[in-house]
Amino acid sequence: MGTLRFALAIVVALSHTGTVFFGYNTGVVAVVSFFMISGYVMALLVEKHYGSVGRVGHFYLDRAARLFPQFWLYCLLGGLMLWWTGYRDVFSSGCTGGKVALNALVIPLNFFQFGNLESCMLIPPAWSLGLEITFYLVAPFFLLSPKTRWISLPASLLVFGAAYIGAIDSDMFGYRLLPGVLFIFLTGAAFSGRDRLSKIIPVTVWVLAAASAVFFPPNDTTSPMIKEVLLGVVLAIPALAITRRLPHFKIDDVLGNLSYGIFLNHFLIIWALRHFGHETDWVYFLILFFSSAALATISFHLIERPVISWRRSLRSRNDLNLGVGLNPATSEIEIEGRYAAGG
Repeated sequence: MGTLRFALAIVVALSHTGTVFFGYNTGVVAVVSFFMISGYVMALLVEKHYGSVGRVGHFYLDRAARLFPQFWLYCLLGGLMLWWTGYRDVFSSGCTGGKVALNALVIPLNFFQFGNLESCMLIPPAWSLGLEITFYLVAPFFLLSPKTRWISLPASLLVFGAAYIGAIDSDMFGYRLLPGVLFIFLTGAAFSGRDRLSKIIPVTVWVLAAASAVFFPPNDTTSPMIKEVLLGVVLAIPALAITRRLPHFKIDDVLGNLSYGIFLNHFLIIWALRHFGHETDWVYFLILFFSSAALATISFHLIERPVISWRRSLRSRNDLNLGVGLNPATSEIEIEGRYAAGG
């Protein structure tokens, strides 16, 4: 699954160069796939290591250690680059000390529309990290209570349906805020279940999304982003069903470890290329790809890798307290290699 995450990160990067595919913003499709993978991995993580309400705090520490170190690094690099070059665009034209501080907290980025943060986003695509963290805050309670999980899924579908028909803002409630996309995370989580309902959920959601796209195509004017979200759901469900059963190879770990860094750093490189006036040609794309991958490799080994041992220790203590008795190294490979490759 690490290879899939790597490919999705590249698609997100390309989408921010203005690349479209048959009129679709492929970055939105990729982000939706990330949401579904996240739901799946979090369900496995909670089940294996944080399977009680008393371990919720440790789950939050695990997630913070995963997301914040590299994020803060690239926030710093982005801020330094903007300061040094003087480059400004729609995402960097209104930065203040307060807005930079809100960037560092991540979650406010998910609500950038309400706080005028869109004029100061040191990592523009990080609004989706804010959304993921919002999901992490509630995930243990949904994932530890199947009844709550399956009640919340149709409720989220209703919110998304209202966004679909344009009754409420489709960009916010059909793509960016948790009430309208919670069903995507929970559909991913269903893949970790062994009961009959868990097997039915992904099929049902796929049929609903595919039928809606074919028979009731969304209106781009009244419901922008919705067609990409639908396509993301239609593609992510079979992709997750297939990749989670594929044999695990070392390359999955290597590529998966780079995916988060690429997601975080590609805008920094795009800004640099724009500042120096580089045309969008094949050389531009090669520079973007190799520079982003190289930076991601460095940040993983310098920033991410040292934290992994601490997270292993945290999970090992929880395993002992829960009486699981798993070897921490084996468990780490299972969760972050075969399933998420760094997730």
